Amino acid sequence: MLKKKMSLFKCREGMHLAEDITQGGTKIVSRNTILNSYIIEKLINMGQYSVYVYISEHEKFSCVIKEFNEDYNLNLNIIREVISELISTSKVNLNNVRQVCKSIIRYLNEPNIVIECLNSIQRTDEYTYIHCMNVGIYSMLIAKWINLPLDSINDIIQSGILHDIGKIKITNEILNKPNKLTNEEFDQMKKHPVLGYELIDQYNMVNQNIKNAILMHHERLDGSGYPLGRREKDITLYAKIIAVADTFDAMTSNRVYKKGTIPFEAFKMFMTDGLKQYDIPIVFALLENLTPYYIGMRAILEDGREGRIIYIPPNDILSPIIEIDGMFLDISREKNIKIANILSNIE
Repeated sequence: MLKKKMSLFKCREGMHLAEDITQGGTKIVSRNTILNSYIIEKLINMGQYSVYVYISEHEKFSCVIKEFNEDYNLNLNIIREVISELISTSKVNLNNVRQVCKSIIRYLNEPNIVIECLNSIQRTDEYTYIHCMNVGIYSMLIAKWINLPLDSINDIIQSGILHDIGKIKITNEILNKPNKLTNEEFDQMKKHPVLGYELIDQYNMVNQNIKNAILMHHERLDGSGYPLGRREKDITLYAKIIAVADTFDAMTSNRVYKKGTIPFEAFKMFMTDGLKQYDIPIVFALLENLTPYYIGMRAILEDGREGRIIYIPPNDILSPIIEIDGMFLDISREKNIKIANILSNIE
């Protein structure tokens, strides 16, 4: 059994204590004691407000999901404040950014929780703040999967959160336009990496790798990116990571004027045209590590049927096997059947 520190105010009757409770060196309640309302009330009255209790794997999963979602919403508010302050003062509240990083990195070793929760986000409002958060989180996971050290992972989370700050200098008419941008509008949009770099470059305490990631996150290996048109060897590692995380989240996120694509369509892009534009080891780190977490999630087909993903072939990750009412669908063999949506198991 696993054990978890829990507030006594949240403990339920029937829970088993996982550790002895002592006060002043004297044991007052023994490990394995079954809690009841009398014991809980007595402990609270004695000034004991938290205890270690045994929990199941399922209970742990549920607890961590709840904690992640609470932290996510708190961090979203902080990012909103950072951007609001940036708009009004042109100053970046780095303390708040680091606070968000510290919160996010707690879930570094819980990718199953992170991906389940991110996949459950259906909101179309506040895309800017959600995108900043998600890019920071996906970048953290990629950095973990390519075995970067902890200090680099922390910098990469900051890079992800701050990657689009230059967009505060772009008009809302361009940022929120539902149709394709004109050439002139796209020229304005392409300025945001430089504008972001200029906003962050005033801070000497910010790592140069973070600044370069903000500047280069739209550069592409084949030279087709912007603002500098750099090629593979001249693009920093952090920027290559942010580029993949940014693109994946942008493609799969819902917006007011556009529904996000399913993850498998994003995978398809990375494995075709994307191989010329994005760093291959980083792309494969994302695809190979991310796909297993979609097993068990619900799949809604375009014809309205709902099933569950039960297997994703390692040699064909674009074609999951779906179980519907005891029948098995191999997407690779069903050319006329497409997945419309992937739903988390979190209600």
